[in-house]
Amino acid sequence: SSSSSSSNNTNNNGHIVLVDGMSFLFRAFYGFQARSDATKLINSKGEDVGVLHAYAHAMCALLESKPSHFAVCFDSKGKTFRHEMFVDYKANRPPTPEALIALIPKVSELVEAMAIETVKVSGVEADDIIGTLATRSVTEKGFKVSIASPDKDFCQLLNENVRMLRPGGGGQFSAFTLREFAKTHEELIQPEQFVDFLALVGDSSDNVPGVEGVGPKTARKLLNKYANVDAILEAAKNGEDEFEKLGTKKVREALKSEKGQKSAQLSRKLVEIRTKLSAPDVNGDLDAFRVTTPDDYGRKAMDCFERYELPSAADRWKAIHNIIL
Repeated sequence: SSSSSSSNNTNNNGHIVLVDGMSFLFRAFYGFQARSDATKLINSKGEDVGVLHAYAHAMCALLESKPSHFAVCFDSKGKTFRHEMFVDYKANRPPTPEALIALIPKVSELVEAMAIETVKVSGVEADDIIGTLATRSVTEKGFKVSIASPDKDFCQLLNENVRMLRPGGGGQFSAFTLREFAKTHEELIQPEQFVDFLALVGDSSDNVPGVEGVGPKTARKLLNKYANVDAILEAAKNGEDEFEKLGTKKVREALKSEKGQKSAQLSRKLVEIRTKLSAPDVNGDLDAFRVTTPDDYGRKAMDCFERYELPSAADRWKAIHNIIL
């Protein structure tokens, strides 16, 4: 039909939305925790369904942009290769609250009932699943990719075909593209240098050390001059004239020191998102993620919405799939 090509977000090849599944759960959980009891969402069975309500609406908001393909990517339990590389990776994080852990199976069940594909790979973080699926989507299918996440680490994947959708207030998403990236970093660095940027400044949310004394301003200056961390460390070691003009003496000393050099190299490995995972679950046919009206015409979804008592999410989801029940 003539209309099918126009619904794919102006890109005839398709548009895939890749959702960082846990980040939305954390966001909804802490958002509702901060509310007073009077504004919590309690159903008739006495269950607190605020997080499920917020999660379902976030998925609906993303589906309303009419992507052709859609997947929610989850972290798997336990340690990953990053923990093996650096024992203190994410060690600064408080333990995940039991109440949040108890929500994970419910959120998975809700997402699957909404006819949304989920992806999880043992021992692998969602970032790397998203990195691999985003790269395959562009190179194999020519898709446009939207990564739905508040996590700045994904900036390293931005290009003409890949953008981020960052959750904002009121359930809205704002696009973060090459243009916004350039503005944020004063046009001094490219997205592919973002791993080098984090390797220098560190990332406190993941306990990535970076190099002591190197802040964002200095890191951008250095990366505007040198292609990557390796080139910066090389210039520091050799005491190149150009390098001696950048940053303070203290910063230059830190980058020359063995500690600084090692920390920068380790930090870079920790923050780099993998884009070529070999796991079968991320190497199947990408058409498995195609958005379709479910075979049961939404019965399973309605049962799930009814069980948790989420009428507004149910109505919104039905409208997306043109379901009249």
